[in-house]
Amino acid sequence: MKLTGLRALVVVMSSIALLSVIGLGANLESIASNELVPEISAAAGMALADSYAATMTEAELEALAVDGRTIGLRTAASGALAILYRDKTEDEIMAILKGDADPMIRAAAIEPAQVYLVSVTSDDEDFKLTDYLKDIAINGETHEMRLAAAKAYYFMSRKSLKAADLEEQAVTNDSDELAYAAGEALSGFYLSFNPKTQAELEDLAINGSSEGLRVAGEIALSSLLIKSDLTALDFETTLLSIAGTKSAEYRGAYKIALANRYAQ
Repeated sequence: MKLTGLRALVVVMSSIALLSVIGLGANLESIASNELVPEISAAAGMALADSYAATMTEAELEALAVDGRTIGLRTAASGALAILYRDKTEDEIMAILKGDADPMIRAAAIEPAQVYLVSVTSDDEDFKLTDYLKDIAINGETHEMRLAAAKAYYFMSRKSLKAADLEEQAVTNDSDELAYAAGEALSGFYLSFNPKTQAELEDLAINGSSEGLRVAGEIALSSLLIKSDLTALDFETTLLSIAGTKSAEYRGAYKIALANRYAQ
């Protein structure tokens, strides 16, 4: 959503007014219900997931994930479903991933699916788990199925990963999902073995030549922000100032960090 001119001014002024009223002891549901700045709404939704998982039924959450009136409420429901779906069987999870459910529901099955995917075995002596996972990451029926397999593939390949290889794979890979997952794996290197400064991560999150590289910057930058002394109000202020600008990944880093502060 791009905000310009008078609309942007109204959004910023309205959001500042709302934040001044609710303060840091905010009611997360009130924030999640405000979609003036989607990342702030979604951050509150992320922080609400545990509470929703404990207080709402699966059916209620599935309905909210599809029909919730804001991205914050839909995010809260999808995150809560991811928690409840951990108790589902492998067949049930795979059926959700492969099916025609709303993307917010399929997204909730990605994390639980990884647990099953990394433990797949076969009586075939030629079976190799990483090959199996990579095939699904390329040919899986849905984006969510491919992404779950791609994440599992890079998890199982973690001991042999090198930053230089991941930087290439985050740009060019056999599927968009593999490139995305390569970026996720790369983010760890940018925090440890090949550390980048905050300025470098910000530039990467904004100007990276591929989604995978921008995702690497996003995740690593969010970790630095979480470790910083910045407050929820600081993150809210930044998100207000960059609403609809920079890149989705740059805004995403502040969204993740804000969700962390909301959950504290």
